[in-house]
Amino acid sequence: MSGAVMALNTVGACVVLFATLSVTTAKSEGVLTLFKTNTEEVQHVPMKYDSKNTVPKWLEGTLVRNAPALFELGGRSAIHVFDGFAKLHSVEIGPHLVNFSAAFLDTSAYTRSKKANRYAPALTFFGVDPPFSELERLDAFRYPYDNTDVNVWKYGHGEDSVYAALTDGWVYVKFDSETLASLGVSVPSVTGVKKSVATQSCAHPILEPGTTNNINYIQVPNMIPGQKQDYYVVRIKDLDTYEILATFQTDRASYMHSFALTENYAIFFAQPAYFDFIKIVETAMVSIDWVPEDKTTIILANIKTGEIQRLQTDAIFFTHHVNAYETANGTIVADIVQFEEGFAVFADYKLPQLRNLTSLHDKPAKSRLYRYTIDLANKTVQTKTFRSKSPMEDFLHKIEVPIINENYRTKHYCYVYGVIIDFSPSNPLNGSFAMVKKDLCTPGNDLYWYHPNHYVSEPSFVADPDGKAEDDGVLLSAVFDAELGKSYLLILDCKTMKAINTAYMPTYIPFGFHGRFFGKDWPV
Repeated sequence: MSGAVMALNTVGACVVLFATLSVTTAKSEGVLTLFKTNTEEVQHVPMKYDSKNTVPKWLEGTLVRNAPALFELGGRSAIHVFDGFAKLHSVEIGPHLVNFSAAFLDTSAYTRSKKANRYAPALTFFGVDPPFSELERLDAFRYPYDNTDVNVWKYGHGEDSVYAALTDGWVYVKFDSETLASLGVSVPSVTGVKKSVATQSCAHPILEPGTTNNINYIQVPNMIPGQKQDYYVVRIKDLDTYEILATFQTDRASYMHSFALTENYAIFFAQPAYFDFIKIVETAMVSIDWVPEDKTTIILANIKTGEIQRLQTDAIFFTHHVNAYETANGTIVADIVQFEEGFAVFADYKLPQLRNLTSLHDKPAKSRLYRYTIDLANKTVQTKTFRSKSPMEDFLHKIEVPIINENYRTKHYCYVYGVIIDFSPSNPLNGSFAMVKKDLCTPGNDLYWYHPNHYVSEPSFVADPDGKAEDDGVLLSAVFDAELGKSYLLILDCKTMKAINTAYMPTYIPFGFHGRFFGKDWPV
């Protein structure tokens, strides 16, 4: 499967497109399968590569994707895609052999629901239909918010390694990386951090460069109106060993799905999207107030000294940081994907809308890449918005789920890879998703891959161990083929964005956001 590889070269106002495959305008209703329940659980089902193209010998490991996959149970349904029960999907990859596994996570939310044959009381993002009763809402807080359907990560190293599924709560569901069997739910205790039923964190820890440690944050809510909210920046050596690096407070608790890291700083954009903990307790749903008239506070926590510095910028709503680094002139560059319409963008992922072709087609990409240059000496913040008058070039600025070559984490870098999540038939690719390689150093030098009626997922960058350049490596993605109703592994050459090989899975992976490739030599 060649797909289409396209290069966007801009000279003045002239845009030239080079295509290897014509765009198909017909749209299949098969895309709706992405948002349907898939209860199939399998283990080590053989797959085969679809061509004789050589897969790099150094590409050995397992790609694990996390996705909500069960939305209805016993007459009660999730309303939002975020609230489907978590299911892991893995592709074990080698030069000549690939196989597929899939298994639901045995979380409290899932196991209680299966036992009762009905969506059991639990904290949800957007609720269930029919809704929980008042007694069920109270019962929901007896259990951890452990439907960890967002991301996967590896903690520790060697024989002490632990694989875990994550969400934005301070909770982990451990699993076996070979069988995907669940190994228990953990709500870690950290010395010096108060316990709370609604303790928050984020689903995107960052591997501390040059170590096997990870950096993340913990937010402990204060339920008393007017009281400060406490944050702890922590170094995670393994799921039993933590070190508090810095602490800070805010007036209200901001929703922060990710953060950034430089050599010296953990950087938090405390956006004016605030948790309403009183309403969360009343409704057993995540409640967030979007207050665009407030500023975003940029908080820089020095991970070596614990010192806190703050600056302000205009209100933004973001989900994903890309990367950040310190420059020779003392400034800090931070790249972020954000949404100009604010928190309302999450309503686009309600299941009734996603399962209707007309409303699905009315969902253009709303994300956009921004760059912030922070000058701590002069206490200033400069903002660059990636926009273009060219429709195609502007389209390529709308990436989401961004990833980089992790060897360039905290360093100056040029390439960010991501997906344009745009279902609109009027988009430049007629509603297909694009896998984008964005060149931040050379404007107009972006590349992208797509195939009509196929839907790529967040990529994973696997670096060539002998590579010298930033883009020496491959991208892995689980792609949904809406015509066949199956997903397949896509392996792309990062330099050219051309397909090296593909391999179909025996089923499909429902729509999800994140995953991770775990190589034999993780971390590299």
